[in-house]
Amino acid sequence: MAHAQLFTLGLKAGISSSNVDLKNANANFSQLKEEGSITGFHAGVFTRFNVAGFLLQPEAVLSSSGGKFEVPDDMGNTTVQEMGFTNVDVPLLVGYKLLFARAYAGPVASFLIDSEFGTMDMKKAMDSADWGYQIGAGVDISRLTADVRYERLKRSYTDASTGSVDFRNQQVIFSLGYKLIGK
Repeated sequence: MAHAQLFTLGLKAGISSSNVDLKNANANFSQLKEEGSITGFHAGVFTRFNVAGFLLQPEAVLSSSGGKFEVPDDMGNTTVQEMGFTNVDVPLLVGYKLLFARAYAGPVASFLIDSEFGTMDMKKAMDSADWGYQIGAGVDISRLTADVRYERLKRSYTDASTGSVDFRNQQVIFSLGYKLIGK
C-alpha cells in the first residue's frame, strides 16, 4: 500500500494548440508571415515518484504541433500553409502536490520524427533533437488525472537552397490520464 503512494504509472492523451515564431530568418523564410495556430495531439506514458508532496514525473509522449504561415508567391498573392512537427517528447518535471492539485516545471527533450511545410519535407534540414521547457498544473481524482501545460521548444533549420531559420514552437497542452499503478 505504501509503495503505491510513492510510485505511479499511467497513460495519457490529449490535444494542444500550437504556433511557431520565426527567429533569425534569412533567404526564403524572411518572407513568411505568422498566420495562426493549429490543433495537435499527444499520447504516451507517465511515471510519477511522490515523496512528502514533492514529485518527479518523467514521461514519453508522441506529439504533433506546428503553426500556420502566409506564403507569398511570385504574383504578389498569398496562401496559408501549415508547418507541422511530429515528435517524441520526453519531459522531466519536478513539482509539488498538495491534496489533489499539482504544480510542476522542467526541461523537455524533443526528438523529431517528421516535419512538413505545405508539400515540402523539412526533416532532413532540421535538428533531430531539441530542448525546451514545460510548466503546468494538474489535478488527480482517484485514478484520473487532468493537466494543462505551456511548452516552448526551439528548432533550427538549415538548408543550402532555402536558407536557415530558428523555429520557436510554443503550445498549450491539455491532457487526461489514467493511473494503471498507484493512486
